[in-house]
Amino acid sequence: MNIIKRIYKKLIYAHKSDSKSYIKYLKKHGVTIGDNVTFYEPNTNYVDTQKGFLITIGNNVEITRGVTIITHDYSWSLYKQMTGKIIGSRKKVVIGNNVFIGINTTIMPGVTIGNNVIIGANSVVTKDIPNNSVVAGNPAKYIKSVEELYKSRVTAYVEEAKEVLNEYYKKYNEVPPKEIFDEFFWIFEKRKNNNISKIFSDKMKLTGNYQKTLEAFNLSEPLFDGYDDFVKKSIKK
Repeated sequence: MNIIKRIYKKLIYAHKSDSKSYIKYLKKHGVTIGDNVTFYEPNTNYVDTQKGFLITIGNNVEITRGVTIITHDYSWSLYKQMTGKIIGSRKKVVIGNNVFIGINTTIMPGVTIGNNVIIGANSVVTKDIPNNSVVAGNPAKYIKSVEELYKSRVTAYVEEAKEVLNEYYKKYNEVPPKEIFDEFFWIFEKRKNNNISKIFSDKMKLTGNYQKTLEAFNLSEPLFDGYDDFVKKSIKK
């Protein structure tokens, strides 16, 4: 079935059928793209290839649904109607390393995005973004540093895991399988476990740094003594 789906997507979306095909297409049209770049739903993305050499995308960049990257502004057509003159507008776009671009974000011409940057969903990026920044909005504005966001997430994600547990229990009147916590297993899964769930293992392989993630996992300590302990201490019956 997966093979049939891939063939179908290839026929319907051509070079936008998957991330690998789209990256190959963009490179062919002059876009510079580094290693470990992912377009999650390339059939929804628009990357300006009219003069693709003006776009540079670094390493470890995650590009989500509906993201648009443009280097031109055709509003000069208005001036052409008014004066008959052609006054073009074309600027480069540079995206650094280790960047996450949220759903339906638009990156405007002339923008340089630094390294270690998170851009929130539905943002319109009109100005340069410095390294280690979290930005969001229309126009996108600085929210906080990546380090500040990380510290807040370390606390928040435990409460979010508890919420997932209790909402599932409320809906189905039963304890969920632990695999549903594929984003939260860090808080309860025992370390150096040769029988770790494949779902959890696959999550550790995301973004291409599996060994670093595995090392961090084994050197850390879970907050709960296994999944049953997490359920017992967190569920609200």
